[in-house]
Amino acid sequence: KLISTGEFEDVISFLFHTGVSYNFEKTDNGIFRLKLTANATKTIADLRRPLEILMKGNTINHPDLTISAVQLLMSHDGVVHLKSIEQETGTYILYDRQSLNIKVFGHQDQMATAETKLVHALTELLEKKPLEISLRGHNLPPDLMKKTVENFGVDLEGLKKEMPAVNVELHKQRHLLKVWGSKEDKRRVEGMISELITSVKQNALVQLPSGSVGGSKDKQRVDDNELAQDACPICLCETEDPFELESCGHMFCWACLVDQCESAMKSHDGFPVCCLKTGCKKPFLIVDLKHLVSNEKLEDLFRASLRTFVESRAGMYRFCPTPDCQSIYQVAAPDAETKPFVCGACYVEICTKCHLEYHPFMSCEAYKQYKEDPDATLLEWRRGKENVKNCPSCGYTIEKSEGCNHVECRCGSHICWACLANFRSSEECYGHLRSAHQSFVDIV
Repeated sequence: KLISTGEFEDVISFLFHTGVSYNFEKTDNGIFRLKLTANATKTIADLRRPLEILMKGNTINHPDLTISAVQLLMSHDGVVHLKSIEQETGTYILYDRQSLNIKVFGHQDQMATAETKLVHALTELLEKKPLEISLRGHNLPPDLMKKTVENFGVDLEGLKKEMPAVNVELHKQRHLLKVWGSKEDKRRVEGMISELITSVKQNALVQLPSGSVGGSKDKQRVDDNELAQDACPICLCETEDPFELESCGHMFCWACLVDQCESAMKSHDGFPVCCLKTGCKKPFLIVDLKHLVSNEKLEDLFRASLRTFVESRAGMYRFCPTPDCQSIYQVAAPDAETKPFVCGACYVEICTKCHLEYHPFMSCEAYKQYKEDPDATLLEWRRGKENVKNCPSCGYTIEKSEGCNHVECRCGSHICWACLANFRSSEECYGHLRSAHQSFVDIV
């Protein structure tokens, strides 16, 4: 489904012109195909243009639609809002989870209304969603959660006292601070944590004695060995529901590893998913992932991993343009021979240079020009040619290379080539040539 009910009715009414037939079918791989047949090329062109506009849709590009806001479309509330807006506006909204693009299909005024409503709904959902501030990470102090508790209290009483309108929760096992409140309040809390991080880092540099770099590494190694026996390397607490990784044998809390996988899915910043034990960094095995997350989340994890791989390769790879298709292809070098990518999942053929439909025997530049204006190449070809004219009945372009001035178009019209008069039969056309032009051919 790529068009709304009202739009579909408009197209169907257009298809019921005399001499027009259509066939709407679903292929074995789930793709819908619409085949149009008419007795005149102009009719096909007139039918094709509104369909192409509908199929193109409108991509939403709005400054308020951050990645966090767009990803809310995968939540229950996001789906409910999307379906409600579709029903209210009579549009179809397509969310591509691979490219994180949102497209709206329908009438122009309906698409504009749907875009406004969707942006408003997602930004409202984002404001209601708590701000999650991670208290652990590669560039964060290892004892940041401990310092947060020391600075604001065990239950964050100091933070709540300073900002009574804000609701905060500290998830110690996940090293995560959740903040509910207005956008300004969330930014203020985020700023306070940033100041704390800066302060902790500066104090660590001041307290580090000169010439003790090697000693500090030895001390860290001893602490890590003790930690491996007594606590989870992620939450630094006593291991609960222990889970041993197959790749390296290190022990973690089961919930901590699940959170690590889910965090990688959300942020697209934790790949490859590796053991967080200091000095290990061995990737998780598939058998570990299957025990930690459900099959559905495992699929989402693979999607996020693939997307991170594509983004990290600086344009060397691209996703298949079919929405939600997980296939990727290698982009052809500018000086390489143009070859098609045939998707094994959805069977489309893509040019690996310009990323449009594969176009043998045409350059990428010529095909792009044709896509923007299908008539441009035809107009360029016929420019200056006296033996090329349009049928007065259907508009089909005809090139006359030889013969008399009676020309029969593919639409069935009989045309006088000299004056483009239109007749229903060859007898009428020849009669006109005798009376009006006194000849069947041009007299030089």
